[in-house]
Amino acid sequence: MKIDVEMKVVYKTDTSPVRAVAVVILDDCFVVHNVKVIDVGNGPFLSLPSHRGRDGKWRNVCHPLNSEFRKELQEKVLAAYLEE
Repeated sequence: MKIDVEMKVVYKTDTSPVRAVAVVILDDCFVVHNVKVIDVGNGPFLSLPSHRGRDGKWRNVCHPLNSEFRKELQEKVLAAYLEE
């Protein structure tokens, strides 16, 4: 699968755990906005879009169906983040 990553915002300060916000395009036919790079001290990781439900709990809007794809997606996004 072709994965393109466009960094929209890269935060240079440490005032928030959010380090960057990206757009991910899959196979030139599906786009995911608001993909975040988060760092809470253990190194950066990928956070996919989520929303708060009526019960107050956070739920994913979209997510990988297997760990192999999640790893590939995270590697691509983090590589784009580190290039900035």
